Amino acid sequence: MTESDFVYKVIVHGKYPNNVRVYEHMTKPCIVVNPQLALEYVARLFADHHLRPAPVISGDLLGIISLTDILARSSSLEKLRTILLKQELQDEMKRARIICTEKGVNSSECSGAWDLVEEVQAIAHQRAKKPLKSAFEEYCDEYPEAEEARVYDL
Repeated sequence: MTESDFVYKVIVHGKYPNNVRVYEHMTKPCIVVNPQLALEYVARLFADHHLRPAPVISGDLLGIISLTDILARSSSLEKLRTILLKQELQDEMKRARIICTEKGVNSSECSGAWDLVEEVQAIAHQRAKKPLKSAFEEYCDEYPEAEEARVYDL
């Protein structure tokens, strides 16, 4: 069960975590990565199945490989990196819109979701020219009141 599973399948729906079982909300099927696989194959697996983290198992759990790990260490996979980043950005934008619809455009959950979108967008556009507007700015064109929720108390 990933952080995203917990947030989008439990918290967003107002479920009490003590009454929820992992198997009810975890991403299925659980795709396991063999530590001997080439990074390119794992990246394709992530892209094909819209994965972010996956357990690396060889008898025992050796660790977790994430989309960030792949992107950070895959200089020879530039085209695949671009595809993965675009997909991740689209997924995060979709999630942010769902959260904002369910929790309200002025909610802290909505603000946090758009913060994550902007982090992914910043990574995605490090190699590309800067877009005219960020994803959040485009969202604010539709819902101007959403920008007010981005002012944080420090």
